[in-house]
Amino acid sequence: MAMFTVEKALRSMRKTPVILQHVLRGLTTEQARAATDGPDGWSVLEVMCHLYDFEEIYYNRARLLISENKPEFPGYDNHELARLHDYLNQDIEDMFQRYAHLRREFITMLIPLREDEWQRRGLHPESGVVTLLEHVTNVSLHDLNHIEQIIRALEPDSLRL
Repeated sequence: MAMFTVEKALRSMRKTPVILQHVLRGLTTEQARAATDGPDGWSVLEVMCHLYDFEEIYYNRARLLISENKPEFPGYDNHELARLHDYLNQDIEDMFQRYAHLRREFITMLIPLREDEWQRRGLHPESGVVTLLEHVTNVSLHDLNHIEQIIRALEPDSLRL
């Protein structure tokens, strides 16, 4: 059995909104703005905004992979996105709802794909050639990194490895 499968990728994508909903439950925007993962770190609000922005980026890259032959993905600057989208003045619940809605659309777009479509390739600006399956698997790894970052911000004494 393959290590990376469509089923595993989709199952992982479904988990993040559930986990985030639990982690963010009862958190006000002010608390999300104040809780950071260190003196120079991002706040929970900034991380949630980043997750939404990259959900949109990942979704659009997947659409390109499905519709074009070997598309080249544009690169993005995290700090520029934060400035342009005014992360610190957003609402945590609104950002989560927007993220969860787009994640549902993303998964819905992926479900009907044939096995050969999951092997379509594109050119990532940092990673080089990637398949749709690798791209979607990376989405879940990106999610996990930021879930851990949010937990560190909310629970400064949490385990760090």
